[in-house]
Amino acid sequence: MPLALPTIDQIEDYLQQVEDVVRSSLSSASPDLSRVSEAVNRLWQDVLRHSPQVMPPLKGLGAFEVPPPPPPPPPPRSFWEHTADWVADHPWQTAGLGVGIIGTTLLVGYASPHIRRHARARRAKKHVTATSGERRQVVVVLGGDSPLGLPLIQDLEKKGHIVITSVATPEAVEEVESKCHGYVRALVLDPTEPDMIPYFLRSLASTMSRRFPITAAGDPHALPTTHLYVHSVVSLLSLPSHNITPPPGPFEQLDVHGDYLPYLQVTHVVPLQVLQALLPLLRTSPARAKDARANGLGWQSIVVCLPSTDARVGLPFASAQAMSAAATLRGVDVLRREIRAAGLASLGADSEVGAAMRNIKVTVVDVGVVGPVAADETTADLGSVVREWTPSEQAAYGTAFGSMLEHGAHRALRRRPSHVTNFVNTVGDVVSGGRKGHFTCSNVVLRWALGSFHELVRGDRVVVGAGAGTYAVASYLPAFWLDTLLNIPYLIVAIRNALLPIPPPVIGVLPPVEPANSPAQAQQHPAVPGTIHEKHEDPESEHEHSASETGSEADVESNSGVSESWVSLKTQTALNQA
Repeated sequence: MPLALPTIDQIEDYLQQVEDVVRSSLSSASPDLSRVSEAVNRLWQDVLRHSPQVMPPLKGLGAFEVPPPPPPPPPPRSFWEHTADWVADHPWQTAGLGVGIIGTTLLVGYASPHIRRHARARRAKKHVTATSGERRQVVVVLGGDSPLGLPLIQDLEKKGHIVITSVATPEAVEEVESKCHGYVRALVLDPTEPDMIPYFLRSLASTMSRRFPITAAGDPHALPTTHLYVHSVVSLLSLPSHNITPPPGPFEQLDVHGDYLPYLQVTHVVPLQVLQALLPLLRTSPARAKDARANGLGWQSIVVCLPSTDARVGLPFASAQAMSAAATLRGVDVLRREIRAAGLASLGADSEVGAAMRNIKVTVVDVGVVGPVAADETTADLGSVVREWTPSEQAAYGTAFGSMLEHGAHRALRRRPSHVTNFVNTVGDVVSGGRKGHFTCSNVVLRWALGSFHELVRGDRVVVGAGAGTYAVASYLPAFWLDTLLNIPYLIVAIRNALLPIPPPVIGVLPPVEPANSPAQAQQHPAVPGTIHEKHEDPESEHEHSASETGSEADVESNSGVSESWVSLKTQTALNQA
């Protein structure tokens, strides 16, 4: 059904009806409404009749006026106006800036020809060196047959140094020299045989007087005007080797004569003895060292590489490594202070030796986990080591040692090793003083400034490798906090063992108690303190090795004395005790 809309007339009629209804309703509900309106009207008339005719004016009110608009803001001041005000308020600072700007302008203007001339001279010198192959700076690397030795030797040779390195066996001589390009000479120095040090030093002196590259034909001896000089000494022997490192164990069980003394001999005594013999070579060429420093070739340096874990902190059950590293570190620190004191004491006197001492820089490199790491002993092998302990040692340290084996504190493989390139770049940067980078000749001043700033920030101790920075930071903690952090793994394992329903077995089996031998049996079977190890070289192999060289004095000295001085440390100790 469609909806019908009302018309306008219908709406008006409806509204009229509503009005009538309202009016009739009000009239019937209030019949006196007309009287009320009359009363109100009379009241209003009375008020008008009795009120004052004129109202008094209110003070303070006048004619209403529109206030004028505010003035526009002043325009912003220009940069030059601000500058003029600052100059007027700070006259002394303005004068200082003016003098500095004028001085810098004059320096750049007058120094630019000198810088360009110096760059051209260095470029020409590099060209002559590259074409003639003349090298005079010698870097002595101790322990070139170590895992980190060969990459470092190759990098130093690539940067323009002559490298003389020590290797433990005659077989390693050919292996190292064959992988280089003629500027590397390997000499035999077995760190377990300290009697070989004089032969090594004599071979080193002979090698310093020969011509490089060693593969060049002709006279093997160098001209007197092109003699070499020692620029740097890098010790890798102070890093622990896998085949000589004592197995982990408590300090109480450490075999001082059988395990610790040979390890100390290799990583502490022999490197410091060689450094003592090479120090005169570092200070006997002050003029050459001064020229090298002026040409931006870096300080003469002594670089000693130490394991960061042992040198910085010292972990439980690794007392031999920690004691050797701490002894070496303290000796190197004393050497650095003595060199600085000698250099500062000769500042007033015009002494070439004092200038040479001021040009020597001693640096310690804390090495973390770098490169491929040799496989450590398994838990079963270390368990067999525990069986050699006394029952009292097993009862006291067996649980802690088992916890150490469980959380793997004895294994460096827990960290991801850093690449060997990081170690090589760090040591090479220390040797060259930060000045062997790939810089162009146009930024000579920038290169000099960055090299000096880098040396200042780096200081006399450098860290490289995985975990080295962590242990470096931890070494500055108080002893109580450091011990607490190191003991957290043992505490966690102890809590875990306490919550287990069955306690875990203790590492190591207690051996049966044997009755003590009688004095007669002890006399019938005396204990042998040591075994004499002798090593004889094959004459034919020695002849073939010497025939492959040029026949110079350096070749003879480097291979002589190997079989003559092959005496074991254990042999000498046993003979002394006998």
